[in-house]
Amino acid sequence: MFFGVDEFQLKIIERVLVAFVAGVIIGFDRERSGKAAGIRTQMLVCVSSALMGGISVYLSKWYGGADPARLMAQVITGVGFLGAGVILKNGSKVLGVTTAATIWTTAAIGLCIGAGLYAPAIVTVLLVLLLNPIAIFQYKYGLKGDYYQLRVKPKDESKLETILSKLGSDVRSRSVKNGQVIATIISSHQRNAILRAGLKKAKIGYDLELSDD
Repeated sequence: MFFGVDEFQLKIIERVLVAFVAGVIIGFDRERSGKAAGIRTQMLVCVSSALMGGISVYLSKWYGGADPARLMAQVITGVGFLGAGVILKNGSKVLGVTTAATIWTTAAIGLCIGAGLYAPAIVTVLLVLLLNPIAIFQYKYGLKGDYYQLRVKPKDESKLETILSKLGSDVRSRSVKNGQVIATIISSHQRNAILRAGLKKAKIGYDLELSDD
């Protein structure tokens, strides 16, 4: 014991330091991708969760009847509110869901480290680091769609419906504005190429662009 610090408290300090490293690794990876929750946010979430997890185990060890799961559950609840703060809805788009899930996962990693479960924590960190390669794979092979606005003249609407139906396009909304039919669809780069070819073949004048709504 050193200045009233017993061996178990030293273990908690060790685990908090490990959580610091894990949080920085995840935060760096997210910040490099331009996400809202970067190094400082992920580090604080992971460190604080590890501290709470360590305290829970400590109380259970030294005060017998304490239930370590209760304090850990409060951590998860609190982080849920933090995650909700980064989710934004912009028209038909919902942004920040992955960031919120990452924050929640970082908290779980911190709790694992705080409880001394290093192996599951390390594996989870490695899995989180796969987020960016997965996103790149999705975009490269057209597995992830974005919202696009497709504008055509009213006289071409029936032809457009036929083309979209054949492609199996996900049409989220349709409206008429300034003499144009505006369809909001979920599509990918690969699917857009096929769509453009179909519109050209049908001799339909169109305008296709990423949706800002």
